[in-house]
Amino acid sequence: MSESKTTSGFGAWVTATRTARNLTLKELAARAEINARTLREIETEKRPNPSLATREKLQLALERADKASSDGGLGELETAPTASEAYGEWLLGERSKRNLTRQALAAKAGMNERTLGEVERGKRHGSPATRKKLELALGVSPPLAVQKVVKEETTIQGVGEFSDFDPHDLDELPNGPGVYVFYDISDRPVYVGESGNIRGRIRGSHLEKFWYRRPIVEKGSYVRVDNDRLRRQLEDTLIKFLKSNAVINRRQVAK
Repeated sequence: MSESKTTSGFGAWVTATRTARNLTLKELAARAEINARTLREIETEKRPNPSLATREKLQLALERADKASSDGGLGELETAPTASEAYGEWLLGERSKRNLTRQALAAKAGMNERTLGEVERGKRHGSPATRKKLELALGVSPPLAVQKVVKEETTIQGVGEFSDFDPHDLDELPNGPGVYVFYDISDRPVYVGESGNIRGRIRGSHLEKFWYRRPIVEKGSYVRVDNDRLRRQLEDTLIKFLKSNAVINRRQVAK
């Protein structure tokens, strides 16, 4: 989400940002799922201290409107949210209901605040371990519809679930056999690897490499694969499929 705005001047910021996104007041109210009258009072500073939940709904709605605009309007054609978006919306709503700050929830879940922000913004749905931490901290599980879309989007048929992880959070590194992919800051895949112990491989072979730093390696995803032969086949297939996009593999930088 964009940087948090203080209550002072929040209404003016909303007005300016809404105008820049070519949204009417009613359109933004509908996107943020708040009353149009409430939004009008916020923009005119008649309601200078909106609730945390309302502020975050408006910020998220404006951020997504900006993304749709930068995509040439294509985002408006998408009727169904991705797994990341669905989970992020649910998470933000549950945190807002409890009037928890992002910092407070991150601390309660024992995770990085930056990671939580990315999950809420729909940039990643988080690994199963991350989602479990958040759900335990909130004391609630997502609705079945959200669970279904996450499972469908993160499962490779005949192999298993494809999950996100933060490659710079050592506690979140996958602990088991599988194939993994690193992405740069623009979500471009830059490296594909396989190992019988992904956590051990990353700690032993990658952490000290110059290319492992942000923004070259920003995110990671992996699928658990126990069979050695299948892991190697899947790794080779992904490298060939990604071609020159997997720049670290292409340059043969210390696999």
